[in-house]
Order: sequence, then structure tokens, then C-alpha cells
Amino acid sequence: MWEQTPSIKSIAKGEQVFATNCAVCHGETAVGTNPHRPMGDMKDQGGYIAPALNGTGHTWHHPDAVIFKIIQEGSIAEDSPMRGFDEKLSDAKIVASIHYFKSLWPKEILNRHKEMIQH
Repeated sequence: MWEQTPSIKSIAKGEQVFATNCAVCHGETAVGTNPHRPMGDMKDQGGYIAPALNGTGHTWHHPDAVIFKIIQEGSIAEDSPMRGFDEKLSDAKIVASIHYFKSLWPKEILNRHKEMIQH
């Protein structure tokens, strides 16, 4: 499931999945709701700012399996707008979306992520 180097086809499929399902909150280029707050945060009027998924936020701090679970099942925060996509997206489409946004990560972040998940 977790290819070391995802195929171009998987990344392209993931870009389509992302554009259709994720971009509305995480931005068309995965910069998050507010590019000036890539880690996400609470909105002043309540609710959450969706984090960046392009390597500038905290997503890379999580193993792929955790990222997958969050997309599949939704956030553990009850008041978060991040709901699970388990009834909408197949496992393969979730994995492809992860391949896509990880393709946006700078090489340094990809390397740090790989090191983190190996330990």
C-alpha cells in the first residue's frame, strides 16, 4: 500500500481525488484554509482552520497509516469539520490522495518523514 516511490499514475489519480474531495478545505494546492497558518488552528468565530498538507503544516509528523485513518474515519475532535471519507472513497483513492499531497512535500520533509516512520 505504501510505495516508497509512488507511481506517476497514482499521484495523478490522487490529484483528481484531492481536487474533488479535499481542496474545498485544504486549498487547491494543499496550502490549507489560511496559508499564513499552515498548522491549522481555531477560527476566531469558532471552528477550525484546515491545515496545509503540502509539507508546511504538521501532517508529515504522522505516519502514513495515521494519515490514512484520519482521512478514512475523520478527526477525533468532535467539533472538527474533518469527517471520514470511508463511505465516499475507496482505500485505493485515499492512498492515492496521500501520494498526491506527499508529492508536494519538499525533499527535506520527505526525508524527515521517512526517518521518523522507520524508528
